[in-house]
Amino acid sequence: MAYGKDGYPTEYANKVGHVRLIQDPMIQSLIEAFEDHQTPIDESVQQPTGQIDIDGECPIEQIITVDGGHQAVPNKIRPERQVGFIQVASQLIKTDTIEYLREHSMADPRHVRAMLSGFTHHTFAALPLIGVHIPGLSVRRSIRETIHRFLSHYELYDALSYLVYRQWETNPTESPSMECIECEVPFELPRYARNFQCPRCGERHRLSDYLGLCAEDLEDRPRVEVVSNFRSVLEALVLFSLIIKFRERSSIMERTLFLLDGPLLLRAQLSRLVEPIRALIADQRDRGLPLYLVGVEKSGELSDFADACSGSLRNVGEFFLPSTQFIVEEIHGRAFNENTYRNRVNYGAKTVVRVGANHILALNVPTGDYLLTPNANDLIGFDVIVRSLSQLLNYSYDNALIPLVLANAEASISNRPSGGILAQFVDRILDNHE
Repeated sequence: MAYGKDGYPTEYANKVGHVRLIQDPMIQSLIEAFEDHQTPIDESVQQPTGQIDIDGECPIEQIITVDGGHQAVPNKIRPERQVGFIQVASQLIKTDTIEYLREHSMADPRHVRAMLSGFTHHTFAALPLIGVHIPGLSVRRSIRETIHRFLSHYELYDALSYLVYRQWETNPTESPSMECIECEVPFELPRYARNFQCPRCGERHRLSDYLGLCAEDLEDRPRVEVVSNFRSVLEALVLFSLIIKFRERSSIMERTLFLLDGPLLLRAQLSRLVEPIRALIADQRDRGLPLYLVGVEKSGELSDFADACSGSLRNVGEFFLPSTQFIVEEIHGRAFNENTYRNRVNYGAKTVVRVGANHILALNVPTGDYLLTPNANDLIGFDVIVRSLSQLLNYSYDNALIPLVLANAEASISNRPSGGILAQFVDRILDNHE
């Protein structure tokens, strides 16, 4: 790690530090193997698991896409003061509109934006981080209060309560519990309560505290992690608030594809929502109600693996559905033990599908309960999802889909210039309050 500037010259890395490194025999042999692009004789090419008839029936007429972006912005004069900004967009687009855009590829972007603006909903949030807090509250309590205010303002408590308390169950099989924010003693949540007290110390809690975003010592956690985790849960709550709202209306659900930019996953303490989400999806399936939900991984290890599968998945509709053991060992490079392995973060099975001659996607498709070795029939709505995605192809970027490109334009927050503009915004507000 180099010393920073702050009035002194920057400490630069050694310009010849690589010489000893590349002369080491073990390093040389490792790099030679790394740079060998030919598949070893004893490694078989991954064969397709199956193939979907792309020309089959596809009832999808509209796509609801959810995407988000975030930035942690420091104060220019006092970089120890930071504010995190989050923007989540949910956008509905009709397949007729996509066909229009395909036929009018040179349409004025302002006209396209005007077409979609009435069908795009934004969720905005800002979190106080280092050195910024609500007057009279610590940073930790300021974050708790801010999270509560945004969930309340955007009416996301309804979806959160529905999931946490499994309100679709007449006789819930499980009671949610959490550790007290103050005394860390576990206790069960009162049924349907959004405000409650710790039975031991009396600390007041809100249902937003169940998410665990402030459950650990913030001093030991990367500040950006709090922002990214809040963004993840906002995306999930926005997505499932729509699914919950329409889940009983088959006429809407059977023609709607719910598309998430990213994996169907909630990490760390947010994984408390994963089991209820899995149970809700299983209930939807068991009741014979339609649900077409998919997450698209545009980057990361599964996406890289999908690129490597392009030679073996040659025909449109072919897919590879790996087991959990294959994912853990071959894609993530970790040891796998079936007897001890537990997955508490994913609510979708991972698969790689060729949806076009030049498009191969890394997808997450829900199965209800988590399965170590899923088959194609376990992936809910898989055939329809793949057929729908094959009609949404875009060539602006590698493996791009039209709804994801449009939603990303509404949700993403670039480091420059957006990050710089937000930094000036923060500076101006903080300066006015000093």
